[in-house]
Amino acid sequence: MVRPPHPQEPDFDINWPQFLREILDASGQIHAHNDTCYKKTPFSMNSLNPEDRDRLCRFNYPTDLVSESFMDENGKISLKRDNERVVGYNPTISGSFQCNTDFKFVGSGLFGFAVSLYMTLYAAKSDLSSAVIMSALAAATKALEKYGPLSDDEERCRKLLLKTLNQISARRELSGQQVACALLGIGNHITDARFAVFHWSKLLSWISIVEFPPYTKRTEDGILSTFVFGSSWKA
Repeated sequence: MVRPPHPQEPDFDINWPQFLREILDASGQIHAHNDTCYKKTPFSMNSLNPEDRDRLCRFNYPTDLVSESFMDENGKISLKRDNERVVGYNPTISGSFQCNTDFKFVGSGLFGFAVSLYMTLYAAKSDLSSAVIMSALAAATKALEKYGPLSDDEERCRKLLLKTLNQISARRELSGQQVACALLGIGNHITDARFAVFHWSKLLSWISIVEFPPYTKRTEDGILSTFVFGSSWKA
C-alpha cells in the first residue's frame, strides 16, 4: 500500500486519477476470467475458447456499456459504464482502502431483497443448488468413462453413485463461520434433541438379503472380495 495523494496538494487533480488507476489495476478491479466464473458449469476454464468464456461467465463479464446513467420505465437505474470489464467501485473507498471492491446500486425492492438473501447465504452456506449437483453428476459420468465398459450394471451404478457423491462433497462450499465452528469444536447449531446414528446400507441388508445380496469384485490389490451392504470380507 502507498499513501494516496493529499487533497490539499496543488497537483492533486492530476495525481489522483493516475493513483486510482494504479490501485484498480493492482487490486484486480478489472475482471479477468478464472475457474470461479465457471464453478457451476460442467466446464473448466481451460477447456473453453475466449468466446465461450465471455458467454458462460456467471458474473456476466464483459457487460454492456452505458454511455449515460438513466432510469428505465420500470424504475431500474443503470449507471454510466465506459469499460465492459471494470467491476463496480467507489473512487474514495477504493483509493483509501486500496483493495478489491464490488459496488452495486441498490435502488429497487427486488434487488434489495436479492442482496439481503445473498448476504444471508454468504454467512451460512445452504445446501448445494441443482446446478452444482448436475455439474457434479456430469463430472462423475465423465470420470466413470475412464474405467471403460463395465459388464456388471450394478457395479457401474455403484461406481457412478460413488463418483457423484465424491464430486458433490468436493464442490460443497463452507462459510467462514462454519469453518470456525468446526475448528473450535463448538458445533454449528444448538438443539436439545438427540438423534441416533443411522446406517442405511446395513438396514437394507437386515431387511432382505435376497433383495440386496452380496456381490464379489476384485480390489485394486488383486484380491477377490465379497461385499455385503456396509461390510466386506476377503475371499
